[in-house]
Amino acid sequence: MATAALLRQQGIAVRVIEKNDAPTPFSKAVGVHARTLESMHALGVTEQLLSQGHPMHSFRLVDNGQTIMQAKFTNISSAYSFVVGLPQSCTERTLLARLISLGGRVEWNTRLVSIAQLGDRNDASQAAQVKLQHADGSEEIVSCNWLIGADGSRSAVRELAGIGFPGGDYGKSFILGDVKVDWAGPKYELQFFLSKHGYLLLVPMPNGLHRIIAQTDKLYEDFQGDEKPKATLAELQAIVDRQGPGNMRVHSPEWLTCAPFYHRRADTCLQGRTLLVGDAFHLFSPLGAQGLNTGFQDAFNLAWKLAYVEKGWAPVGLVDSYRDEREAIAKLIATITSKTTDYITATAWHRRMMRRLVTRWFNPTPKVQEQLPRLLAGLMQAYDGAQASPKGLPQAGTRVPHAWIPEGLGYKPLASLIHGNAFTLLLIANRVDTRTLQQLQAFCSQHLPLMPFLKVKLVTREVEAIDVSMPAGVEVIEDRLSSIFEAFDVTERAQVLVRPDGFTAQSSHGWSLDAVTAHFNKAQFAARPARTATREELVSHEA
Repeated sequence: MATAALLRQQGIAVRVIEKNDAPTPFSKAVGVHARTLESMHALGVTEQLLSQGHPMHSFRLVDNGQTIMQAKFTNISSAYSFVVGLPQSCTERTLLARLISLGGRVEWNTRLVSIAQLGDRNDASQAAQVKLQHADGSEEIVSCNWLIGADGSRSAVRELAGIGFPGGDYGKSFILGDVKVDWAGPKYELQFFLSKHGYLLLVPMPNGLHRIIAQTDKLYEDFQGDEKPKATLAELQAIVDRQGPGNMRVHSPEWLTCAPFYHRRADTCLQGRTLLVGDAFHLFSPLGAQGLNTGFQDAFNLAWKLAYVEKGWAPVGLVDSYRDEREAIAKLIATITSKTTDYITATAWHRRMMRRLVTRWFNPTPKVQEQLPRLLAGLMQAYDGAQASPKGLPQAGTRVPHAWIPEGLGYKPLASLIHGNAFTLLLIANRVDTRTLQQLQAFCSQHLPLMPFLKVKLVTREVEAIDVSMPAGVEVIEDRLSSIFEAFDVTERAQVLVRPDGFTAQSSHGWSLDAVTAHFNKAQFAARPARTATREELVSHEA
């Protein structure tokens, strides 16, 4: 839904095919991190997600009743210095409403039957071709410029495309439940309780619910037969009594399940004109809530690139960068989550002893107190930049730092300005004078008509009384708090070019507007006629 809404927002015709008959009623993934909340400004739904969720400002590891690690998300530099406990069902409904508001819809009870061809992205005449089956049993052959498999860990797109999904399990099983709890403990932090029996994770959620993930004594092999183990409230209570904080009663379950955890990554996320996003592409341990958040970053990376190709603004090779960037991120997160899961779930006495000693020793260090919350929040994800950026400025390929910008009598996060459909050129000047505006006017009149994907923001502490009018299309941001100047480590002048997904494309001290045009010329960005969807696509199948 996120990918479809982002594409619809760019004016691209999209069909959403879903074999189920409605959005999920289950909570499933529940942790929404800061980077996702920043990115959701692209769809204008950040405030809605916040209003529905339960914020947690810290996390804690308790081993046999003693805290061995505690760190705060409030130490990260973001407007959203917390993790939000929010059922996936709420997130889905929010995104569905946004998709509908953009003229889209979901074709429920519609199934992908086969893929006739994956398509050739280097040949415009070779589209992907699939067969669909509708709720009434009728079948339809569809040709599409792009086939996106965002259909979960059992992805039909991935399987029918013949893309491998190697990986493994952790040799253990877990019980997951969304329940009410009677307990006097804190509701503002994620809590891990470790013991010789394994671990138990407690996640506060809205409406008095808690997500509990607890290690059981069942094995992976127990789930391979026809009769798979079922979760019960009595079993969950017994595990909570044995492995939890004590004096806790669980009741009124809304969802209970029992399953092994897996780690898998697709052999590739791009084959012909077929792409994979989210769990169809990668499957991580749920510890750290990385799965859903990583999937959202896939969507925000991919959607603008597909839209630019479809509009004729960029060559089809731009889509290859989705594969290169997101496969590297998926590999990194898979490594981190697998090591963390092995570390947390260890039950052998010598490994527990070592974990207790090492974790206590590392707890006060910057690696835990500063870097770990940023890592979990998704703020440390980065792509290889085309060139190195000057020291102090946002580095090419990294997230643009958090800063506050004025809005009316108050302030809003810079993230709300830079995430969306277009590149953003932040031109930062301590003082704006006539010469500065003349330089800017020349750039805008010569280049902006050829760059419909670029918006220009002039950031300054002071605007001099000048005779030259502001160039059309340029927005002035008066940085009254010097928030951007400090976040970007700028004294006099700098420029930062930001991608639509909030990552830095390039940065430099001083202004070098020729470097901006060179960046797009090198990438062969150009204003060409956009692809026009057929009437049938827009009227009958638009979703």
